[in-house]
Amino acid sequence: MGVLAAISLPNLFGQVAKGRQAEARAALGLINRAQQGYRYEKGTFATLSELSLEAATISLTFYNISEVGTPTPNAFGAAYELDALTPFADDIKNYAGASGQTAAGAYTGIVCEDETPLEDNVSTSNSAGVLSCVNGIEIN
Repeated sequence: MGVLAAISLPNLFGQVAKGRQAEARAALGLINRAQQGYRYEKGTFATLSELSLEAATISLTFYNISEVGTPTPNAFGAAYELDALTPFADDIKNYAGASGQTAAGAYTGIVCEDETPLEDNVSTSNSAGVLSCVNGIEIN
C-alpha cells in the first residue's frame, strides 16, 4: 500500500497544480472576451473595474490580477498579469493575457503562461493590435 501511495502522490500533486492553473486560464479567457465586447459597444478598451460592471465578477482563489498600463480610447488593447499568491508561488505558473484590435479592425486575444512555476517574467507584447507572448508560452 505504501509503495502505491509513493508512486501516485507526485502525480496527484501535478494534477492539483493543473486544476489551480485552470483558474487563471479561465479568468483571462473571460476577460479577453469581455474586453472585445466592451470595445465593440463603447469604442475603447476597459479597466478591470469597468469590466466588472459589464461582465461577471471574477473572483480568484490562487492568483492576484493586475492591469498592465491603462486602456485609453486610442489604444490598440489592454493587458493583464495573474501572479500566483505567495503560498502557491513555487507550485503554480504565472499568466499574462491581452486583448487587442488591429488597424484593420480584427479583434485579437492571447493568453501566455510561464514555462515553470519558478519563473515570474511572463508578459504580453502589443504591436498595433498584433499580440505575442514575451518570456512565456502562448496557450489558447
